[in-house]
Amino acid sequence: MVEESGIEPNVKHYGCMVDLLGRAGLLKEAEELIESMPIKPDAAVWGALLGACEKHRAMEMGERVGKKLVELQPDHDGFHVLLSNIYASKGKWGNVTEIRGIMKQQGVVKTPGCSLIEANGIVHEFLAGDTTHPQMKEINKMLDEMAQTLKREGYAPDANEVAFDIDEEGKETTLYRHSEKAAIALGLST
Repeated sequence: MVEESGIEPNVKHYGCMVDLLGRAGLLKEAEELIESMPIKPDAAVWGALLGACEKHRAMEMGERVGKKLVELQPDHDGFHVLLSNIYASKGKWGNVTEIRGIMKQQGVVKTPGCSLIEANGIVHEFLAGDTTHPQMKEINKMLDEMAQTLKREGYAPDANEVAFDIDEEGKETTLYRHSEKAAIALGLST
């Protein structure tokens, strides 16, 4: 990079490369790049690898990287949540409880997921688990229609994506009622 463009790579350049390798599923190569960096990798670099580990279900590497990140930035809610999700996908509910306990003990609060949509010139915000929208009745009706159509077409939600120790039906309901789907349902019903 220096020879071609005269630019000395910095930690952000390396972070981008780790992200690209991770998105491509080249997790081992991404980790090797981090380990060979001539500068100290920051939490963003390791975070890119952790996100890729979750996406590609590389649980052992994800657990190792997640622990490192929680040590690097103990007040970062996202790293705790990703590590917790990795444990949940492995069915390690004791570890999930432990991570959530650590978060509580350290005062780390998970930022709720939110989805936005503009409908008829108004921006609507949906938070995870929120049922207070004034059009919730219509939204739920559309969500039910969407779920039926998706099932009829062969779609089955991945229950492993739910990081709660609940039954399969509860996990399915949680996935069909995600804030992103509620925003889409509002858009379709207006």
